[in-house]
Amino acid sequence: MISFRILFISFLTLLATLLHTADALAAPASNVDQGLSDRGPHSLTDPTAIRRSAAQISAFLQAHNTVRAKHHARPLTWSVSLAQMADQWADACNFKHTNGILSDTPYGENIVAATGDFPVSAAVDTFIQDAGQYSIFKPVYNHFTQVIWRSTTQLGCAASNCPNVFPGQGPATLYVCFYNPAGNVVGELGYVFFLAKCMALLLTSIITDKTFTFNAVNRRCLDH
Repeated sequence: MISFRILFISFLTLLATLLHTADALAAPASNVDQGLSDRGPHSLTDPTAIRRSAAQISAFLQAHNTVRAKHHARPLTWSVSLAQMADQWADACNFKHTNGILSDTPYGENIVAATGDFPVSAAVDTFIQDAGQYSIFKPVYNHFTQVIWRSTTQLGCAASNCPNVFPGQGPATLYVCFYNPAGNVVGELGYVFFLAKCMALLLTSIITDKTFTFNAVNRRCLDH
């Protein structure tokens, strides 16, 4: 029985490595989508808009891709068209999901707002905190699974200072991030590497850890 489990763990690891290598070879070379001639941040007249610098774009990508790398998902690239859509929603200070009304093409979305000092890294940290809601024994779709979704390749985000997101609490920074292709698609194993890691941890713990508990394995699985 132990030999079978060890072989199964090896198989999962090999499968994840092969798929990750194939994805890396297929990844686009540019860090900006090629569908638009505009290579810079979208120019808007709304004074609440927070203009994106190259450093801010890098911060959005790095915060996402650091998490994705830990779950063997290929890095995202920046999409000008998604960023323009995000501008449109953020500048209206809409602290709610778009429900797909901004494009005929499905896209994923994560939205968060907070008062006080709230940099890009903190916004993405808020997205991945949803990992705490995840259980390998009862999978759910949330902000975290969109961040690590394997088939998603592009990201576009925007931020605005919004005075009335939290009435009576002062202005808040609203972040809107859109993803293409959309993640959290029911029936699609978009976080196959994440699941493989969890299953490998589970089987390894059963074999080697005398103090094994399912909750402990789940916490290790979600260590991001």
